[in-house]
Amino acid sequence: MAWHGNSGWTPYGPPIDPRFAYSQPGYGHPHPQWYTPPDPYAQQPLQSPPATQPRSSKYPNLNPALAEDTTLIRFDIRQRPAKAIIPQAFQTTRSEFAMAAPTRHIRLISKAFPWSIDIISEANITCEDIWRGLHNGLQINLVDSEWGFLMREKGQLETIENSVKKRLAADTKADKRPKRIDILGDMTLFRGLEKDDEFAKLRLLPMERKCDETWVVKLHS
Repeated sequence: MAWHGNSGWTPYGPPIDPRFAYSQPGYGHPHPQWYTPPDPYAQQPLQSPPATQPRSSKYPNLNPALAEDTTLIRFDIRQRPAKAIIPQAFQTTRSEFAMAAPTRHIRLISKAFPWSIDIISEANITCEDIWRGLHNGLQINLVDSEWGFLMREKGQLETIENSVKKRLAADTKADKRPKRIDILGDMTLFRGLEKDDEFAKLRLLPMERKCDETWVVKLHS
Protein backbone atom coordinates (compact mmCIF):
# COMPACT_ATOMS: atom_id res chain seq x y z
CA MET A 1 0.00 0.00 0.00
CA ALA A 2 1.58 3.25 -1.11
CA TRP A 3 0.96 6.64 0.39
CA HIS A 4 3.79 8.37 -1.46
CA GLY A 5 3.07 12.00 -2.24
CA ASN A 6 5.12 14.45 -4.24
CA SER A 7 8.32 13.55 -2.43
CA GLY A 8 7.37 10.13 -1.11
CA TRP A 9 6.32 9.02 2.33
CA THR A 10 8.83 10.68 4.59
CA PRO A 11 10.42 9.07 7.64
CA TYR A 12 8.61 9.56 10.91
CA GLY A 13 10.14 12.12 13.22
CA PRO A 14 8.55 12.60 16.67
CA PRO A 15 6.95 16.04 17.05
CA ILE A 16 8.61 18.35 19.52
CA ASP A 17 5.30 19.70 20.81
CA PRO A 18 4.07 17.17 23.43
CA ARG A 19 0.44 17.83 22.53
CA PHE A 20 0.72 16.19 19.14
CA ALA A 21 1.91 13.01 17.49
CA TYR A 22 0.83 11.05 14.52
CA SER A 23 0.90 7.57 13.13
CA GLN A 24 4.18 5.96 12.19
CA PRO A 25 4.16 4.58 8.64
CA GLY A 26 4.51 0.83 8.54
CA TYR A 27 3.52 -0.26 5.08
CA GLY A 28 5.13 -2.51 2.52
CA HIS A 29 8.51 -4.06 3.19
CA PRO A 30 10.05 -4.23 6.69
CA HIS A 31 12.50 -1.53 5.65
CA PRO A 32 11.12 0.36 2.61
CA GLN A 33 13.28 2.96 0.96
CA TRP A 34 11.78 5.82 2.95
CA TYR A 35 12.25 4.13 6.32
CA THR A 36 15.25 5.05 8.45
CA PRO A 37 15.77 2.80 11.50
CA PRO A 38 15.98 4.95 14.63
CA ASP A 39 19.27 5.35 16.45
CA PRO A 40 18.80 3.41 19.72
CA TYR A 41 21.26 5.73 21.45
CA ALA A 42 19.77 8.98 20.25
CA GLN A 43 17.97 11.11 22.81
CA GLN A 44 14.28 11.27 21.95
CA PRO A 45 12.37 14.54 22.38
CA LEU A 46 9.28 14.64 24.53
CA GLN A 47 6.22 13.55 22.61
CA SER A 48 2.71 12.20 22.96
CA PRO A 49 2.29 8.40 22.78
CA PRO A 50 2.39 7.30 19.14
CA ALA A 51 -0.65 5.75 17.50
CA THR A 52 -1.04 2.11 18.50
CA GLN A 53 -1.25 0.90 14.91
CA PRO A 54 0.70 1.92 11.80
CA ARG A 55 -2.53 1.99 9.84
CA SER A 56 -6.21 2.10 10.65
CA SER A 57 -7.82 -1.26 11.36
CA LYS A 58 -11.22 0.22 10.55
CA TYR A 59 -10.22 2.08 7.42
CA PRO A 60 -7.03 0.52 5.99
CA ASN A 61 -7.37 2.46 2.73
CA LEU A 62 -7.42 5.83 4.51
CA ASN A 63 -4.17 7.53 5.46
CA PRO A 64 -3.61 6.91 9.21
CA ALA A 65 -2.98 10.63 9.68
CA LEU A 66 -6.66 11.14 8.79
CA ALA A 67 -8.39 8.06 10.22
CA GLU A 68 -10.23 8.72 13.48
CA ASP A 69 -8.90 5.58 15.16
CA THR A 70 -5.21 6.24 14.47
CA THR A 71 -4.52 9.93 13.96
CA LEU A 72 -3.13 11.87 16.87
CA ILE A 73 -2.96 15.10 14.89
CA ARG A 74 -5.39 17.49 16.53
CA PHE A 75 -6.01 20.99 15.28
CA ASP A 76 -8.57 23.75 15.53
CA ILE A 77 -10.35 23.99 12.18
CA ARG A 78 -11.05 27.68 12.79
CA GLN A 79 -7.41 28.28 11.87
CA ARG A 80 -5.54 27.50 8.67
CA PRO A 81 -3.99 24.03 8.89
CA ALA A 82 -0.50 25.39 8.20
CA LYS A 83 -0.87 27.52 11.33
CA ALA A 84 -2.92 25.21 13.54
CA ILE A 85 -0.83 22.04 13.07
CA ILE A 86 2.70 22.09 14.48
CA PRO A 87 5.20 22.60 11.63
CA GLN A 88 6.98 19.24 11.82
CA ALA A 89 3.77 17.24 11.74
CA PHE A 90 2.31 19.40 8.99
CA GLN A 91 5.35 19.41 6.73
CA THR A 92 5.96 15.66 6.93
CA THR A 93 2.32 14.72 6.31
CA ARG A 94 0.89 17.39 4.03
CA SER A 95 1.93 15.74 0.73
CA GLU A 96 0.94 12.19 1.64
CA PHE A 97 -2.02 10.84 -0.29
CA ALA A 98 -5.31 10.74 1.56
CA MET A 99 -6.24 7.35 0.13
CA ALA A 100 -4.21 4.28 -0.83
CA ALA A 101 -5.73 4.23 -4.33
CA PRO A 102 -5.69 7.25 -6.67
CA THR A 103 -8.56 9.49 -5.56
CA ARG A 104 -9.65 12.77 -7.10
CA HIS A 105 -12.99 13.34 -5.37
CA ILE A 106 -13.71 13.11 -1.65
CA ARG A 107 -16.84 14.43 0.04
CA LEU A 108 -16.80 15.53 3.67
CA ILE A 109 -19.95 15.58 5.77
CA SER A 110 -20.47 15.83 9.51
CA LYS A 111 -23.05 15.34 12.22
CA ALA A 112 -21.90 18.69 13.63
CA PHE A 113 -22.71 20.84 10.58
CA PRO A 114 -25.28 20.62 7.75
CA TRP A 115 -23.07 21.19 4.71
CA SER A 116 -21.25 18.79 2.44
CA ILE A 117 -17.77 19.78 1.28
CA ASP A 118 -16.58 18.36 -2.03
CA ILE A 119 -12.82 18.17 -2.50
CA ILE A 120 -11.96 17.69 -6.16
CA SER A 121 -8.45 17.63 -7.58
CA GLU A 122 -6.86 16.84 -10.94
CA ALA A 123 -4.13 15.05 -9.02
CA ASN A 124 -4.36 12.61 -6.13
CA ILE A 125 -5.95 14.24 -3.09
CA THR A 126 -3.50 14.73 -0.23
CA CYS A 127 -3.86 15.12 3.52
CA GLU A 128 -3.36 18.86 3.13
CA ASP A 129 -6.18 18.97 0.58
CA ILE A 130 -8.49 17.43 3.18
CA TRP A 131 -7.46 19.80 5.96
CA ARG A 132 -7.60 22.90 3.76
CA GLY A 133 -10.87 21.87 2.14
CA LEU A 134 -12.50 21.45 5.55
CA HIS A 135 -11.20 24.78 6.82
CA ASN A 136 -12.08 26.72 3.67
CA GLY A 137 -15.50 25.11 3.36
CA LEU A 138 -16.49 26.44 6.77
CA GLN A 139 -15.18 29.97 6.20
CA ILE A 140 -18.07 30.78 3.86
CA ASN A 141 -20.52 33.43 5.08
CA LEU A 142 -23.99 32.25 6.06
CA VAL A 143 -26.68 33.12 3.53
CA ASP A 144 -30.16 34.37 4.32
CA SER A 145 -31.92 31.01 4.00
CA GLU A 146 -29.38 29.30 6.27
CA TRP A 147 -29.75 32.04 8.86
CA GLY A 148 -33.52 31.65 8.73
CA PHE A 149 -33.30 27.96 9.64
CA LEU A 150 -30.49 28.24 12.17
CA MET A 151 -32.05 31.04 14.19
CA ARG A 152 -35.03 28.79 14.97
CA GLU A 153 -32.86 26.19 16.69
CA LYS A 154 -32.71 26.56 20.45
CA GLY A 155 -29.43 28.09 21.60
CA GLN A 156 -28.01 28.34 18.08
CA LEU A 157 -28.31 32.11 17.79
CA GLU A 158 -26.40 32.58 21.04
CA THR A 159 -23.72 30.14 19.89
CA ILE A 160 -23.22 32.01 16.63
CA GLU A 161 -23.10 35.42 18.31
CA ASN A 162 -20.53 34.21 20.84
CA SER A 163 -18.40 32.68 18.09
CA VAL A 164 -18.40 35.91 16.11
CA LYS A 165 -17.38 37.86 19.23
CA LYS A 166 -14.44 35.48 19.80
CA ARG A 167 -13.29 35.86 16.20
CA LEU A 168 -13.39 39.64 16.45
CA ALA A 169 -11.60 39.59 19.80
CA ALA A 170 -8.80 37.52 18.25
CA ASP A 171 -8.66 39.67 15.12
CA THR A 172 -10.29 43.09 15.07
CA LYS A 173 -10.09 43.10 11.25
CA ALA A 174 -12.00 39.83 10.94
CA ASP A 175 -15.23 39.69 8.96
CA LYS A 176 -18.13 40.61 11.25
CA ARG A 177 -20.62 38.61 9.24
CA PRO A 178 -21.50 35.16 10.65
CA LYS A 179 -19.78 32.25 8.95
CA ARG A 180 -20.49 28.56 8.75
CA ILE A 181 -17.74 27.87 11.28
CA ASP A 182 -19.56 30.01 13.84
CA ILE A 183 -22.43 27.56 14.26
CA LEU A 184 -20.00 25.04 15.82
CA GLY A 185 -19.24 27.13 18.88
CA ASP A 186 -16.27 25.49 20.61
CA MET A 187 -16.70 22.14 18.84
CA THR A 188 -13.91 22.85 16.37
CA LEU A 189 -11.22 20.29 17.25
CA PHE A 190 -10.54 17.92 14.35
CA ARG A 191 -10.50 14.30 15.50
CA GLY A 192 -10.28 12.50 12.18
CA LEU A 193 -12.53 10.94 9.54
CA GLU A 194 -14.83 7.95 9.85
CA LYS A 195 -17.19 6.01 7.61
CA ASP A 196 -20.93 5.95 8.25
CA ASP A 197 -22.65 4.74 5.10
CA GLU A 198 -26.13 4.90 6.62
CA PHE A 199 -25.69 8.53 7.64
CA ALA A 200 -24.13 9.35 4.26
CA LYS A 201 -27.15 7.82 2.52
CA LEU A 202 -29.58 9.89 4.58
CA ARG A 203 -27.45 12.99 4.15
CA LEU A 204 -27.34 12.78 0.34
CA LEU A 205 -29.63 15.34 -1.28
CA PRO A 206 -32.19 13.63 -3.57
CA MET A 207 -31.01 13.55 -7.19
CA GLU A 208 -27.49 14.56 -6.16
CA ARG A 209 -24.68 12.40 -7.49
CA LYS A 210 -23.27 9.99 -4.94
CA CYS A 211 -19.58 10.17 -4.04
CA ASP A 212 -18.12 6.78 -3.11
CA GLU A 213 -15.49 8.38 -0.92
CA THR A 214 -17.82 10.18 1.46
CA TRP A 215 -16.29 10.58 4.92
CA VAL A 216 -17.75 11.89 8.17
CA VAL A 217 -15.70 14.53 9.99
CA LYS A 218 -15.44 13.96 13.74
CA LEU A 219 -15.23 17.12 15.82
CA HIS A 220 -14.88 17.71 19.54
CA SER A 221 -14.61 20.69 21.84
